[in-house]
Amino acid sequence: MKKHYTAILAAFLMTMCMGAGMLLVSGSAYLNKNGLAVADSPAAATATAIVVTSQEAQLQQLQDLVNQYQTREVQYQNELASAGQKLQSANAQVQQYEFVMAALQNRGIINIDQNGRISLP
Repeated sequence: MKKHYTAILAAFLMTMCMGAGMLLVSGSAYLNKNGLAVADSPAAATATAIVVTSQEAQLQQLQDLVNQYQTREVQYQNELASAGQKLQSANAQVQQYEFVMAALQNRGIINIDQNGRISLP
């Protein structure tokens, strides 16, 4: 008979421990202010879905804007490279003109004064 009472007492203690643990967990969840609200009603679930959908739409808009800026950046880099090549070509052409003018002056065909005026001798 003593074993029977011991088993009942052990079962009662285990039930009390499990109940206390469940009470602590549920109390902690109830008092937690950082938790998410439960969407019990279909309206609350729909509102949550609308927020997610609007955030996804905004995210897509921002990604499209980033893609536009990246496309513009590539276009500007190409234009800059083209302008650099044109500038190098123009500088080379100016050097050729300067070389021709210096050669003409050295041969005495033209005279260039300090103001940059060109005259024939």
